Amino acid sequence: MSIRKFVTTGVLATAMAAPLSIVAVPAQADGAGAFIGGVAAARIGSNMRARTQAEQQQAYYAQQQAAQPVQQAAPAAPAQKTTQQKLDELDKLAAGGYITPDEYKSKKQQILNSM
Repeated sequence: MSIRKFVTTGVLATAMAAPLSIVAVPAQADGAGAFIGGVAAARIGSNMRARTQAEQQQAYYAQQQAAQPVQQAAPAAPAQKTTQQKLDELDKLAAGGYITPDEYKSKKQQILNSM
């Protein structure tokens, strides 16, 4: 008998005998299935409790965050004026008569010295 025929015959014999062995063995009710089912149910219940607890904690922290006042950043310091901008402003004050000529000269000298 060739190897191919031998393997084919063996596979067919095994395939035909398998359903017979399943039918021939009666199901045993020894409680193992109930135990496995109980373990699975306990695990699922535990996961559900943990998830519910996590969701409750997230809701609590979100509520706490919403209740806290929002801190605003301090207003930015005004941008430093350039020397030219300071001199232009000083010229406008002098032209409008808001400062005297002596004050104008004094302030202009201060601006130029700060360069």
